[in-house]
Amino acid sequence: MAVEMGATPVRRLEPEDAAPFMSLRRAALEDAPFAFASSPGDDLPHSVEFVREMLASADQAVFGAFAGDLVGMAGIYRERHVKAAHRCSLWGLYVSPDARSAGVGRTLVLDALAFAGSLPGVTHVGVSVTERAPEAASLYRSVGFVTWGFEPAALRVGAVVVAESHMVLAFDGASA
Repeated sequence: MAVEMGATPVRRLEPEDAAPFMSLRRAALEDAPFAFASSPGDDLPHSVEFVREMLASADQAVFGAFAGDLVGMAGIYRERHVKAAHRCSLWGLYVSPDARSAGVGRTLVLDALAFAGSLPGVTHVGVSVTERAPEAASLYRSVGFVTWGFEPAALRVGAVVVAESHMVLAFDGASA
């Protein structure tokens, strides 16, 4: 069953969404092992309590797309160090296979960027994307991200090594 974006509302996830988030996150890590640095066994959002706290934080957010169930997500967090607090990082973009090619990923990214832009003093958003996720890289470029670096052998999944591009989006005339 394909999903249409008009029928897929996107909203910021709340602490009560911890279980569906964890379920989709695990599916993402299993479905796209080359797209994420985390693996199911070492993923940071490993407990419901941790995820609830994360979803309640003022300096970070996870946006979710719903077609009945949670079918897509994208996270964003503000860097915690004072000297880096002008930056946010986009992370964890994933859309279930049935919901792809309907604009869900774009909407999730734009909502995450709007959140980052609402945080006082934030001027830049960074994201990393592996060479195995060309659709994600294309999406990021289409909303204004530019590549600033390339890391060979960034991830190893079994015997397969993949490179990663580091990208940045500057807000309101800030230089990338």
